Amino acid sequence: MSTPLGPAGWHPDPLGRYEYRYFNGYEWTADVSRNGARLVDPAGIGGTHGTSRTTPRSGIATASFVVGLVSLLAAWMPFVFAIAAAGAVAGIALGVVGLKRSGRGFAVAGITLSTVALLLCVVGFLLTRVVLREVDAYVNPGPHTPTITSCAVQNGTLTMAGTLRNDDTVAHDYTVIIEYVVSGTTKGTDTVVVKALAPKAEAELRSDAVVVASGDAVCKVTVYGPTPFGVPQENLGTP
Repeated sequence: MSTPLGPAGWHPDPLGRYEYRYFNGYEWTADVSRNGARLVDPAGIGGTHGTSRTTPRSGIATASFVVGLVSLLAAWMPFVFAIAAAGAVAGIALGVVGLKRSGRGFAVAGITLSTVALLLCVVGFLLTRVVLREVDAYVNPGPHTPTITSCAVQNGTLTMAGTLRNDDTVAHDYTVIIEYVVSGTTKGTDTVVVKALAPKAEAELRSDAVVVASGDAVCKVTVYGPTPFGVPQENLGTP
């Protein structure tokens, strides 16, 4: 006579399909129960008590893992961190639901990834502040006064001269965009960088451009602050 492999009785369903499943001491049976009602599992079950078996994954647990992983990858990114934070909260919620069903491993992994993603969102928030500060310094260079003293085409060369005054009480870096317009048509642009201009001081602006045209010339000057993170103006394009 074979030796029983475990105590006979009702135990939590190892497959998670029902609340309890009856083990007869040698193997699991199709006798199951849910909310106190006894049922028969039409799918049946094989194996023995104490024998390792793979538990089917829950779709919710898998979703928790996927959402948590995506949130973790995006959490550090400026601006995107807000979406990642919402995803991480959803991943934790899905994981908690998944713990009550089959697929416990994926649920635990989803909760873990989502929790780490929430913590990493702090980095994304801080980076967002840095980016916003750099952009604000670029588009809001502070009080200043640009003055154009000359703008003319001579022998195919357009020459612009002028000054830039810092009207603020602190020093500033400036990025000056000069647009060359001849007879109503833009012929090109140039960039002049002014570094650490002291308060109430003036810097000379001068630029030459070769233009294949003649006629009335207009030089348009637009002043910005330092380019974000030192990116060359040509990589930013003309604002």
